[in-house]
Amino acid sequence: MTSRRRRAHGQTAPPGAAGAGALVAASASAQQRLQHLYEISKLFACFENIEQTFEPALGIVAKALPLRSAVLIERETDGSKMVVWRSEGQSAEEQRAVKAHVEVAYRYLVGAGATESLDLRELAGKTALPHSMETDERLGKRSIVIPLVVANGSPFGALALEGARSLDETDLMFVNAISNQLAMALDRKRAWQVDISRREHAERARTYAEEMKAEAERQRACAEGLLEKFEALAAANATLYRQEQQAVRVREQILAIVSHDLRNPLGTILLTTAILGKRSVPEERRRGLSSGLERIKRAAHRMQRLIEDLLDFASIETGRLAVSCELHDASGIIDETLASFEHTAQESQLLLAAEVEPHLSQISCDRDRILQVLSNLVGNAVKVTAAGGHITLRVEARERELLFSVADDGPGIREDDLKHLFERYWRGDDVEYKGTGLGLAIAAGIVMAHGGRIWAQSQLGHGATFWFSVPTVEGSTTQQIN
Repeated sequence: MTSRRRRAHGQTAPPGAAGAGALVAASASAQQRLQHLYEISKLFACFENIEQTFEPALGIVAKALPLRSAVLIERETDGSKMVVWRSEGQSAEEQRAVKAHVEVAYRYLVGAGATESLDLRELAGKTALPHSMETDERLGKRSIVIPLVVANGSPFGALALEGARSLDETDLMFVNAISNQLAMALDRKRAWQVDISRREHAERARTYAEEMKAEAERQRACAEGLLEKFEALAAANATLYRQEQQAVRVREQILAIVSHDLRNPLGTILLTTAILGKRSVPEERRRGLSSGLERIKRAAHRMQRLIEDLLDFASIETGRLAVSCELHDASGIIDETLASFEHTAQESQLLLAAEVEPHLSQISCDRDRILQVLSNLVGNAVKVTAAGGHITLRVEARERELLFSVADDGPGIREDDLKHLFERYWRGDDVEYKGTGLGLAIAAGIVMAHGGRIWAQSQLGHGATFWFSVPTVEGSTTQQIN
């Protein structure tokens, strides 16, 4: 019994049992590496860049294969970059040896000569590899350098891994699988970048073509603009010529008006003063002096009014009719106009009335100029309205302006004549009273200098209404007639 126990205690395991354990360990290692490859493939499927994608994958590799260093070379359009990762504690001399070993292998892979520059731009990886035990084994046995290449293509880089121990065939297969996935991921990225570059180039070409088209259009528009300027210059020269001729005619008309219309009042003044100068005037004739003085006064007023009209018209023609605007109530202007024509209306047996809308906004205007417009319109209405007729002044509010109107029940105006009313020197054929033909033209110039409008409405045989607008305080500005 004792001898059996001793043999059982001293006997060793059969050779088959050790082989089975090695197979189990190899199978477990293979399963683990397959899992690592799966995780790495998921990372490479969404490849962003070296830092965000490859460095996490390198960390997974280090779990299955202890590493002392790793080097990634990738060819770019302006050279190649070489990213180096080292483990903690690796000396500078060891790093130089690894980089020299990788460069020699890369030259061989890409077919570069010994003297040909690889133009490698070295970068340091941001993730440090785990610390590994130093080894005395040769670098060549611990290193794997695999080219980055896809089907029907040439190498565009290389992946080099330095292990902490000698690398066997299974390690080579593991690293080769990783290199293949990395090559495809980088190739997709490069193809995507090429596509983006082509799209950008096409977009730049399209933009350039549009710019050239716009430039051609601009040049065409510039040429057309120059042609228009030349035509406008020619038209301006023709206009200047016409204006010069018109100025000559205006001067001749003014001279005719002055020589004719001022001669009669001046003759009246001279004749009346001559009579008054005679001391031998009988007493009965001296009693008529008051009427003579009144004639002199009226003649002087007509001369003064004519001169003022000529001066105002000259200012309007040259664009220098200025208005000095202040805030005024429209009702006060209407009241003053009624007061100035009250005596004249009574003498002509006319009913002069006003209709003013309550609570009107103030207007910014030159009071004397607006009174001048109303005086002209009311004066014309008095001249054309028969005894017993009516003349009505109205003021009403509109958007940002007040509307003034002077209506009469006189003979009215023909439709063809309405469009000529505000032209200088124009007078209708059937107008019975005398005048210079400047009154309405001056009124229009004053209203426009205030930023307003003026027009007339009439039906022959049913009187006429003259309208003009003046902006309220909110919409008015002081300006010169343009």
